[in-house]
Amino acid sequence: MKIPSIQALWLQTTKVFLRFPLQFILAILATSTWWYLIGIENYRGTLEINLVKFLSISNLALTLLLASDLYAEVKQFEAGKKWIFRFMAIIICVGLFFTLHPSHNQADMYRIVILGFSFHLLVAFAPFIGNSNVNGFWHYNKTLFLRFLTSVLYAAVLYAGLAIALVAIDGLFNVTIDYRIYLKLFAVVGLCFTTVFFLAGVPDNINSLNQNQTYPKGLKIFTQYVLIPLVSIYLAILLVYEIKIALIWQLPKGLVSTLILGYAVFGILSLLLIYPIKNNEENGWIKLFGRFFYVMMLPLVLLLILAIIKRVGSYGITEPRYYLIILALWLSSITIYFLVSKHQNIKIIPISLCIMALLTVYGPQSAFSVAKIAQIARLKNLMQLKANTIDNEKHKASIIRYLVSNHGLTALQSFTHVNLTTIENKLDLKTKNNYENSYTKIDTAFAILKVKDINYSGYSTQLYAEKENKDVVYNSDFDFCILIKDKSESNNFINGTHIKIVKIDENLKKSTKNILSVTVDDEVTLDFNLNDSIINILQQCKSGKLKKIEKSTNYMIPNNELKFVKGSKNYTITFIITSINASYEQSVKGYSWLNFDGYLLFKSKK
Repeated sequence: MKIPSIQALWLQTTKVFLRFPLQFILAILATSTWWYLIGIENYRGTLEINLVKFLSISNLALTLLLASDLYAEVKQFEAGKKWIFRFMAIIICVGLFFTLHPSHNQADMYRIVILGFSFHLLVAFAPFIGNSNVNGFWHYNKTLFLRFLTSVLYAAVLYAGLAIALVAIDGLFNVTIDYRIYLKLFAVVGLCFTTVFFLAGVPDNINSLNQNQTYPKGLKIFTQYVLIPLVSIYLAILLVYEIKIALIWQLPKGLVSTLILGYAVFGILSLLLIYPIKNNEENGWIKLFGRFFYVMMLPLVLLLILAIIKRVGSYGITEPRYYLIILALWLSSITIYFLVSKHQNIKIIPISLCIMALLTVYGPQSAFSVAKIAQIARLKNLMQLKANTIDNEKHKASIIRYLVSNHGLTALQSFTHVNLTTIENKLDLKTKNNYENSYTKIDTAFAILKVKDINYSGYSTQLYAEKENKDVVYNSDFDFCILIKDKSESNNFINGTHIKIVKIDENLKKSTKNILSVTVDDEVTLDFNLNDSIINILQQCKSGKLKKIEKSTNYMIPNNELKFVKGSKNYTITFIITSINASYEQSVKGYSWLNFDGYLLFKSKK
């Protein structure tokens, strides 16, 4: 294999920049943003949250711009008209940046994912809008698919090679390389290199693909010996399960939906990969497999619908269940189309899926509007019930938590005369930490609606406290210092002295002990029992008695707190805690876990 020269690489990069200038710039900006975020310990500031959102929107912009450029190239638009399309794509993405707030509600997180999926599908068929040639469409997507796999492979090899080189420098030359360097390297290779390398392989003469009659033998082998066996395994499991349902007459479990979707995805992918050779005389098995696949889809779609009905009947429609319904409808339509149609145009697969996905993002028919209306209706029914059973209270609490998390506090406006818009705006201004803000809104909703917050294991608050200048040791009256961080156990040999340290920061559900055990030259072990002191500091954090570090959600530990002294035969040992990290869980009304870091100061008695 010929290794490309520096000049060839430069020419390819220049070619990508000239052909896809905005995508190239976006890749650089996104990489720089990720690089910056890696150097920040706390992502909860307004700037950091907006930068994370910028990364998400950059992905949407890259794909939308690529679809726009490829469409313009095939239609042979002049430069001015091509730039009009580019600016339209940018305007759409800028509008999405200011409209979507994924850190405030989960509904916008779903929207970003679905829009990303839709725009990727748009790239698959945008150059063939108004073009009925299916052969060129297949070869174009085959090229993109293989180029994507190649990009991932090259990026993985490149990153592994460079990371090993850094490890070698660290080990051979005793150079301390911070873990963030590896993350920054991953950002450059995984985002910038992969994007540019992929764009360099996008076909530049898409119209010529219509006459391409070649077929990679590797695709046939991969489909015949990997994908189709996987489809067969899924089918066998599902058929046995269907027989079980028929015998015991029991509605299907939720897991069956995943298996059916897996069968559909691998089956449709298999048929798409072998599409150009399906009419060859020596490949009669392909026609047989295609017919058999879609025939078997009919009972499986029915099974999928039954599974959805069971979940929706018990808990109502939510966004995931809405998308399951949409996928069930789409699979039903595609199955009927390929069973009835004689032409079987494969372009209908990405086009129909893209349109359907876009229709679920905004509007009264969208996943979020339907789910919101359905859950509000469920909550109204529960609120009207006179019997406040534990199950009813749990369902109320669950729905309130869902509505506030996904649609904001104002989603509950119909249940109260209090102006929730004003309250939500005040909370947004008061609490810049979006995670804490979400919990505050949920607590506010429970208080306003006078609904008891039933224990919920997933509802927890993260607390972090640290000393000012925690990495600086002020006390100079000691012989040596050992940092206590990360590792649960360490063995140290200092001036001929063996010091064994065991750090215990267990889950508080199982143990109430947080101990640091120190053994010097196999003497009696000294146990620093830190639990009461740590819990006291955390309680002060939770109650707001400790001040927060400026521009941070972390709390400051006073310098005179969390200092412990013990004596061994030869040493006076002082342990100072520098930071505490904990999770307060509502379900246990306590700390589900916590851990600590610090340093040990050793002073010889001799």
